[in-house]
Amino acid sequence: MKQDLKARVDEAEDTGEMRRTQEMDRWMHQVESLQQNCKSSYKLGKRVSKILNNVDELATKGQRFSMVGEVAHKLPTRLAIDMPPDETVGLDLMFTKVWDSIEAENVGVIGLYGMGGVGKTTLLKKINNELGKRMLDFNLVMWIVVSKEPNLDSIMENIRKQIGIEDNIWNRCSNHDEKVGKIYYSLKQQKFVLLLDDIWESLELKMVGVPHPKDNNFQSKVLFTTQSKDVCAKMQAQSTFQVEILTEKESLELFFMKVGEETLKSHPDIPKLAQEMAAECKGLPLALIVVGSAMAGVKSVEAWEYSRNNLTSSSWTSPNLETKVFSILKISFDKLSDEAHRNCFLYCALYPEDYEIGVRDLIDKWIGEGFLSQDTGKSMRDMCLHGESVIQNLKLSCLLESVEDDLFLCRKVKMHDVIRDMALWIVRGQDKPKRKILVQEDASRVSPNDIEMWKTVERISIIDYDELHLPAVACPNLTTITFAMNELGGPKTLDWSNIQYMTRLKVFDVSSSHPQKIIKLPAKFGDLVHLEYLSLMGDMSMIPTELKKLRNLKHIALYNRSDDVVGILLEVVSNLEELRVLRFINTSAKKNKEERKLLEQLEFLPKLEELSIEITSKDGLEKLNDSTKLQSCVNALVIGHHEMEFTNMALILASMSKMKQLEETFFNRLFCVDGDNLFSSLVELHLIWLSQLEIIHKAALSFPSLRLLRVSHCSNLKKLPLDYNSSMDKLRHIEGDQRWWDNLEWEDPEIKNKLQAKFKGV
Repeated sequence: MKQDLKARVDEAEDTGEMRRTQEMDRWMHQVESLQQNCKSSYKLGKRVSKILNNVDELATKGQRFSMVGEVAHKLPTRLAIDMPPDETVGLDLMFTKVWDSIEAENVGVIGLYGMGGVGKTTLLKKINNELGKRMLDFNLVMWIVVSKEPNLDSIMENIRKQIGIEDNIWNRCSNHDEKVGKIYYSLKQQKFVLLLDDIWESLELKMVGVPHPKDNNFQSKVLFTTQSKDVCAKMQAQSTFQVEILTEKESLELFFMKVGEETLKSHPDIPKLAQEMAAECKGLPLALIVVGSAMAGVKSVEAWEYSRNNLTSSSWTSPNLETKVFSILKISFDKLSDEAHRNCFLYCALYPEDYEIGVRDLIDKWIGEGFLSQDTGKSMRDMCLHGESVIQNLKLSCLLESVEDDLFLCRKVKMHDVIRDMALWIVRGQDKPKRKILVQEDASRVSPNDIEMWKTVERISIIDYDELHLPAVACPNLTTITFAMNELGGPKTLDWSNIQYMTRLKVFDVSSSHPQKIIKLPAKFGDLVHLEYLSLMGDMSMIPTELKKLRNLKHIALYNRSDDVVGILLEVVSNLEELRVLRFINTSAKKNKEERKLLEQLEFLPKLEELSIEITSKDGLEKLNDSTKLQSCVNALVIGHHEMEFTNMALILASMSKMKQLEETFFNRLFCVDGDNLFSSLVELHLIWLSQLEIIHKAALSFPSLRLLRVSHCSNLKKLPLDYNSSMDKLRHIEGDQRWWDNLEWEDPEIKNKLQAKFKGV
């Protein structure tokens, strides 16, 4: 009976749409417990009668679970998630036409095409948001960004997350076809809408597990945007719509909207100048938005005349349409307040197309490049605040876009495709034969011409590679080299044996969400004496002690699994007197006995301001407890090892006023912390494998900054220190096991009801 019911439950959960009921889950655990009792008690006759009674009772309950609907419940329907709205001037009529096609019974695939920046994505966002509001007969809306070079695995990963297929089910799939089958099985039973943004080539829907709408009589819909009408034909769209440029009246309305009424009224000549500039944008919404935003707040007639003259003299004189558009958009770049803003903006072009850039990662690299440190006396905090200001100004100028926070609440931004192309156009010398940046999006196709360009460029970005050996060519101008990979790719091999040719490097970054495999860093790495920013993620067979020669290093980030990396840092770190930021996460399972010595050396670094570190030993915790200098630097702390116990946790936590992220993991025992002011700055709290943890705090805490609470394998944690006085408005996500969440105890059930929408079961 148990095996039969388990098979039914597994079948239901494998769809990604259902989860076992609490009653069914309890029954399964009781049966498993009974089996264990039988094994350990079969010789004890006195208990036989009691066990048999339990067997009868469980068998009776089991017989009631005769249908899948009684062993599993359907998960709540996922509504369309609102996208940040954009101005939709001139799109109302087009929206109505597209909406009529969505409601048409004989239309399943709808294509929206038009030139870059004309408003296709804006229209698709409006459709997405309306699907979430209107009571239509769909139960799932998915949004997928495809981009110029589509990656089927990445598309499927995004689809399965939006469907709700959980990690454990997905990871059991042994190949691509099984994953296709999982998605297909889930979607074919639903009425869905799939919104595909930015398709450059025809996409075979069934290759990513999506049933064609005609398979269910067009009850499901697929909408996509593209720059090519030919793609619409190849996608076999039943309805196609060209998103066209705005009329003169619409253009002026949008431009005036972005400039703002206060600016327009500040001088009687400005409205006429604004009208002339709007006309030069030729009805392209992106150009109108970007140029209008650049002129917002400009109240000098002379400045308006200068900008107008720039537009009329340079725009639309080139036979190349792309160059015409870039010439218009460049006015927003020219109007940035200083060189720091311009350098920071252009740097974003190093990231791949449609890439969601972590704000903190971006600011760190700007600091490493020296963009934010014109004043050498600036603290790291001051430079970070400067970076935040630059981010905000670039967004206000419509040169960067905000991205919805991910599950881990990492703030991100991205560049519109056309804006990124414009940035690359600028750094490549516009129409002149000059290049400052090389973005290589597939290192397997690096040509001899690319290698030749390495000799002259200032920054190189390598994206997606399998095996890469640096060329033996002198790179006298190169200051930055970054390596990123597709997050779904496998381990990569990098060979740095020719690194000595890059003598002026300031930024060296090997990072991604997936482990890299680095053969070794050669001893000659120590010759890069200008290096200020070093980030390495992966398995390192060797980190040379010659790193101690890099006395200009200000920022080090190391994420790896090597057992001996602490010992190597011990030989290096005391020489790095300029070091301001150290982020060191070592995921080796081996407890390192040299942590205390490393912390002692860090304590004497005169300029250290920020420390993110993993502590795996009691000695390390004790040293942290003893050092007010280190406590004041800690920004993120990971604590954990199977054999470690420490009773003064509250004393440590209370002293770390700057700490924004805390992760406690792999403790056999953790004592409840105490103190009303704990966690006042904490943004993230991760509790993992704390098998003995019963409560976090005896009373409710305010958590004024908390945005993410993640709990995993903490089976005895029955209460959360949250009540109506806690700052739940900032709390975005609670992540944990569904059974743990269902079994939590609450002083007031209304608190759980208020938090339910923030919970994500894993």
